[in-house]
Amino acid sequence: PVLLYYTLFAVVPVIINIIVSFAEWNGITALTWVGLDNYLRYFKDPLYIQIFLNTALFTILSLVIGVPLGLVVAVLLNQKVRGMGIYRSLWYVPTVTSAAIMSQFVALFISPYGGVMNIILQSIGLDAVIWTINAPAMRAVIVIFSVWKGVGGTMILYLAALQAIPQELYEAAMVDGADALRRFWYLTIPMVRHMTAFVVVTGIIGGFQIFEPILLISKGGPFNQTNVIINQIYNDAFKNMDFGLATTSSTLLGLFLLAASIFMLRTMRQGE
Repeated sequence: PVLLYYTLFAVVPVIINIIVSFAEWNGITALTWVGLDNYLRYFKDPLYIQIFLNTALFTILSLVIGVPLGLVVAVLLNQKVRGMGIYRSLWYVPTVTSAAIMSQFVALFISPYGGVMNIILQSIGLDAVIWTINAPAMRAVIVIFSVWKGVGGTMILYLAALQAIPQELYEAAMVDGADALRRFWYLTIPMVRHMTAFVVVTGIIGGFQIFEPILLISKGGPFNQTNVIINQIYNDAFKNMDFGLATTSSTLLGLFLLAASIFMLRTMRQGE
């Protein structure tokens, strides 16, 4: 039964997706075979190059900020302090909260019409900002949202890795005179390198699949400055009714994530 389920809902859709990527199809009429035309359109259109760069930028910034922050938070939450379970839960709540709900909350927060951010700015004598037409501001909002949503999961993974480190190593380092910073740099970071590799790989996969905040907060604007691959796949398939180009994007995205994951794992393995 499990194999049948996996075949029907994982293998077969992937095969159909690849087949449709070599055709023109509006979801209603018969397929029209076009060969590599969809792939050539994809690489020639500046819009898709910009969308890929936007997605890569959001992913890189989210990892650069989120991974170190998750590790630091995990180290702080690994201490024996009363009520630590509550603190860990508070950090983890955004991870298990629906991204759609969080996106709606952020959209209201930065709304140009009575949003909390503009109320704060005006209360200190600054002008209100129309966030939806400010590209740098919207990009910053998307990155902050991604870090906020993902840092709890990163923290939990690092917390598990930290608790697996033998305490004798820290005691020996303390006997040798190593302070907290040196213990963190020369002991903690090397001991969690395998978890770091896992976090980075899963972070790349998750970052390139960002969708809800783009759809509900920025809507890809202004002028596609925050548009990403998954959002454009949605637009091509269900707004433009161009399933051929949509499946081409998803096929290329899958191949890219597979190649990036293999590269990162091998790089981490060679660094051991």
